[in-house]
Amino acid sequence: MQKTFIPFILAALAMVAAPGAALAHAKLLSSTPAANATVAKNKAKSITLVFNEKLMTATVKAELVMTGMPGMKDHPPMKIAFTSMMGKDGKSMILMPKKALVPGTYKVSWSAAGADTHRMGSEFSFTVK
Repeated sequence: MQKTFIPFILAALAMVAAPGAALAHAKLLSSTPAANATVAKNKAKSITLVFNEKLMTATVKAELVMTGMPGMKDHPPMKIAFTSMMGKDGKSMILMPKKALVPGTYKVSWSAAGADTHRMGSEFSFTVK
């Protein structure tokens, strides 16, 4: 009769251990400019993303899109060209636009995998004045 409880005990232990693995996903801790921030035109020379863990460089992707321009209703999304580099710690990424960012709203989208190899992603917006 005790042998029938072993599968239930093992299943219960697996369920308790599973949330710890889910917490290991790569998450964006902060950004500069910060989400929903408004920055001066001369302060928007780069975008820095800081993550909770080291990223697998081969999985990192980012996109910078201008989503709005002052005085232009219905501005179509416009991709902004940039170069990027990973920080020495492997937990940060810097996006450097090839041209100065003009006043408007911008959206940064990212995706990457950490040690658990599970790709995560998110996006945030900021405004340049």
